[in-house]
Amino acid sequence: MTTDKKSLSFGRYLQDIRLAKGISLETVSEETRIRMDNLLLLEGENHDKLPDEVFVKGFLRAFAKAIDADGDEAVRRYQIRLKVVKKLAKSEADLKMPAGKFWRRLLFCIGALLFLIVLSILAASVLKKGSSPTELLKENIEQPADIENEREATFEPQYDTEPAIVQMNNKSEKLILKITAIEETWMKIIIDGKKPNEYYLKAGDQVELEATLGYNLFIGNAGGVRLLLNSESIEVPGKSGQVVNLKIP
Repeated sequence: MTTDKKSLSFGRYLQDIRLAKGISLETVSEETRIRMDNLLLLEGENHDKLPDEVFVKGFLRAFAKAIDADGDEAVRRYQIRLKVVKKLAKSEADLKMPAGKFWRRLLFCIGALLFLIVLSILAASVLKKGSSPTELLKENIEQPADIENEREATFEPQYDTEPAIVQMNNKSEKLILKITAIEETWMKIIIDGKKPNEYYLKAGDQVELEATLGYNLFIGNAGGVRLLLNSESIEVPGKSGQVVNLKIP
């Protein structure tokens, strides 16, 4: 029977007690007048199909009373899990921001930063030399042709094929991620930007995954997992019980 007070699972809590006492879902449904499909959603913790929070709390208390369990404990676990699900949904929505909107914001920020840098340089030069900003800008733009030729001759030998080789080698290397649960936790993992997979892990559970580009991890309990990427330890920011979003590499 599940008795861990720090558990995030309200459905498993009720299910373990019900099974330990040999009570069927049909009996619970008859006593509580809760439909079977809703009881299955409660035990399965299917938040997408569960009704509003206020109804779920009532269902949990009635379910717990029918099997002589602690209704307050079931509601407590539900509220903790609901907060985790909402935070993960928000984080996933942020990741799905349209690419065009993201790049427009990035280019605007870069442009504003460059503009401020140019203004700062011109202002400093005006104060130092007493020249007007227009003259200084003209001096910086109009440079003799021989200087440009000399600059091209200086930098041309530095280009070779090494960056392309490095990039190709990095793309061909597989990213093997090993996850070991040291506490009970819930995770949602996106591999190479594909459809996310959900995991509910208990202490001692292990998962091994393979990616080419990388991972986005949504971890319901930051202190509940240990990560190894290609046999190298990955630090998980956050404390036990804290929800975190981690991008690897």
